[in-house]
Amino acid sequence: MKRLSATSAALTAAALAAAVALPAAASTGTGSGGASASPEQYQSTQQARSADYRAVTATWYGPGLYGNRLACGGRLTHRTIGVAHKSLKCGTKVALRYRGRTVVVPVIDRGPYARGVSYDLTEATARKLGMTQTAKLAAAPLDR
Repeated sequence: MKRLSATSAALTAAALAAAVALPAAASTGTGSGGASASPEQYQSTQQARSADYRAVTATWYGPGLYGNRLACGGRLTHRTIGVAHKSLKCGTKVALRYRGRTVVVPVIDRGPYARGVSYDLTEATARKLGMTQTAKLAAAPLDR
């Protein structure tokens, strides 16, 4: 077995100590340099776990529409996170589940306009969920 130098052994020990300490610091909100979840993020996560999910059909939109204005304000880019819905108020948070992934995003636009589709996801939102085409997913509006 290869022996470690004193410096290498010290660095390894420090890395292990940090790896053990980080989850504890993150869960208590203490520590330096780490960002803790805001109360709104925590509340949305809790709501997403206990939300009333319904099966819906969703599509995604983006590349040909970049630069266009969104109904709720702003412009669509490849990094825009959100969904379009016909009747939910702008800013309403929606929890989406697809293949074991869950994201909570705001309503930022109106639509979809395809028959039988309930939500239009931005490309960035679809990417976060791993969705590549029109699909069935679970959705739950969180704050009505």
